[in-house]
Amino acid sequence: MQTDAGLRLRARYVPKFGWPTLFPQVTASPATVCKAVRKGLIRRRVVTWARRVWVVADELLVGGRTSPGVARRGTTVRRLMGPGSPTVHAFLRHLEAAGFAGAPRALGVEGDVEVLSFISGEVPSDPEWVPGKGSPLTAEMRSETALVAAAKLLRGLHTAAVGFDPSTVDRRSPPQVLLPGQVMSHGDLGPWNTVYRDGLPMAFIDWDACAPLDPLLAVAGAAWGFVPLGPDQRVAEVGFDPLPDIAGRLRLFIDSYGGLDRSKVVDALAQHLLGGAADVRNWGLGPTDSAVALEFMANELRWLGENSERFERILR
Repeated sequence: MQTDAGLRLRARYVPKFGWPTLFPQVTASPATVCKAVRKGLIRRRVVTWARRVWVVADELLVGGRTSPGVARRGTTVRRLMGPGSPTVHAFLRHLEAAGFAGAPRALGVEGDVEVLSFISGEVPSDPEWVPGKGSPLTAEMRSETALVAAAKLLRGLHTAAVGFDPSTVDRRSPPQVLLPGQVMSHGDLGPWNTVYRDGLPMAFIDWDACAPLDPLLAVAGAAWGFVPLGPDQRVAEVGFDPLPDIAGRLRLFIDSYGGLDRSKVVDALAQHLLGGAADVRNWGLGPTDSAVALEFMANELRWLGENSERFERILR
């Protein structure tokens, strides 16, 4: 897990034996490390000794699932820019102006590196995570108090997001458009993109997937990760023993957000998965990996179907 001090990455290059040895439990390709150094994401200190060259990064941060090469420098975080970065920066500035403290601040751009504020705390990270595996959380992070806090933090985000129109800043083609009833949201919420402090959610990070969403759909997507929803084995892998009342935790999460039509929650849970299935075509995967992704979502839908009646009963 990430701590205030972050993690120190040491990449050892031994010409005779090739690239690289990375530790502790951090994986990165040679290209990622070299690019991060060149772009100033991490500072380099090279010491030549015999046939070894050491590259030392101040702090390579872990957490999140889609943004490798994120590094802390002092009170800032540095990441390579992406196609949606201008929209993300504008949204983060909007949230800051609205008084929402649960997101990093967009501080500027240096070449094609974005500079954000660093938020201290813990971000759950599992180097062995694969889709379908539960990522371990501490007892405090699994508590109902933390579950309620996550829902309230999401509600605070949506309240602060009111008035933001991504179409005015999005330079992609086609640009994001806010439809009636939608609000700009994070797009990939779960413990993996949440900073915890003393076991409670304090902020959301990794905003690359932010997009206009119906609030109920955004809450349903977050519920999959925070409740968490899924087969018993995955819930146990998160750390629950004995297994909790998942239906009760879902009701608590929905009610803590507030103002939602509970009769539509189960359908929204399914729509979240179906939306992900539709997006697979944009992930740049080959046939085999695409099939794996779709099979995973199909299994999630089957599990939801098996439990829908139980969920609908407690959500009445």
